[in-house]
Amino acid sequence: MRLLLVVSLMLFSSFSQASTIKLNYSVFFSYMKTMYKLDYPYVTTAFYLIDKGDQSLCHINNAEIVVEDVNEPILFQPEGRLLPFYSDQHRQDGAVLVVDLDDGKTLSSCNLQITVMAKERELANLNEQKLVAIAEQLEGVLKKNAGMIGKYFLPEFAGVRLTPTSPLTESQLKALGNQVSMANNGDLLLKKDAFNIINKINELNLLLKRITPWMVNNNPS
Repeated sequence: MRLLLVVSLMLFSSFSQASTIKLNYSVFFSYMKTMYKLDYPYVTTAFYLIDKGDQSLCHINNAEIVVEDVNEPILFQPEGRLLPFYSDQHRQDGAVLVVDLDDGKTLSSCNLQITVMAKERELANLNEQKLVAIAEQLEGVLKKNAGMIGKYFLPEFAGVRLTPTSPLTESQLKALGNQVSMANNGDLLLKKDAFNIINKINELNLLLKRITPWMVNNNPS
């Protein structure tokens, strides 16, 4: 089980500057079921629609769950995130998510991206103790999704990725020192034994928009 799962979509043409995709609800349900069973307070599974070309978020106009001829609205964030509700009955009934995208295309190039991350409400007032708990729960979800055998083949859980709301300045990076590495996309990479650096991050008033796992593949093959 990888940190990031990209699911192929059924694509449908439309007659305007938008496209529509249909997604099997059972895909969402299986991941939501894991979170339901674990009942972790700090983390969640997130579902995003990402353009497979430039990796940008796909803009959502509307999203519904459909069973036969019954349409029900589901929550979503226009900036590409789907927030379906949890229902075993809808899974059994073969529900489908119908998503209208504002992408200026007649055939969508968006893929479903599934990842585990800290809940948005936990991004404020972070301290070392909470960051440790978040990391433990992120790793726990990944192993649960991978299964009894797959968890032994996961990349190493090296720590967490902190995604800042805006790029760091040179002075901020210098203040953080060598306890923090930076990914190519600007994420801050914190090793499991260096979570105390969160105190310095708080002193710099750095705002975060996401905390996700930092996985390292130590097997070159």
